[in-house]
Amino acid sequence: MAPSLTSVLDSASNPSDVLDVLQFALLLEYLEADFYQRGMAASNLIPTADRVVFGTIAEHEAVHVQALQAVISGKGATPIAKPTFDYTAKGALQGFAFASGQYETFKALAMAFEDTGVRAYKGQAARLISDKAVLSAALSIHSVEARHAAQVRRLRGKKGWIVGNSREDLPAFTQGIYDGEELASQGGVALSSLPGFSANGGVMAATEAFDEPLTKEQVTAIVMPFLT
Repeated sequence: MAPSLTSVLDSASNPSDVLDVLQFALLLEYLEADFYQRGMAASNLIPTADRVVFGTIAEHEAVHVQALQAVISGKGATPIAKPTFDYTAKGALQGFAFASGQYETFKALAMAFEDTGVRAYKGQAARLISDKAVLSAALSIHSVEARHAAQVRRLRGKKGWIVGNSREDLPAFTQGIYDGEELASQGGVALSSLPGFSANGGVMAATEAFDEPLTKEQVTAIVMPFLT
């Protein structure tokens, strides 16, 4: 019997539980893969010029799902079942239905999901230290998610990286995706103390140079509105 969604989201007590991280990553990849698949299948949603980009991202996410399922199965466990998603975020995006004229909303959601994915994988890396093969696989996915995020942000006319803790023009309910990105110290070093700090744009530019992790609890709070 497949583990329930609730058990996967709540079982974070053991930092060395590699399987828990894999199941959690699979949930995120289900979300992204389903989102892009539905976007590509919709009529008159994605302009012809951008279908190559989103078609490629859709293929990447589908492969991520399959790879994570295989790794989980290889460890003798059953991959969590794909849940049903609500892309209105329980009404916060009322009316969104992958319909004609909703491309800007589609891109905004894509940006939110990709930015979440990058920080989520980073947040779980430490829990995979005991399994170098899985850690390597997760980092391989993490870097591709970062490429997706930069590409989608560029398609929206934004910088390819997160600026401070700004959610740009995304809805208020997405703020949790960006909270903490304004951190002005790394490894106990204040970024303002680095040579050339002011000349290179000050605090904002320094914080842009680093991505911060999201905890499993933070990611869960971000994802839950999209689960029916």
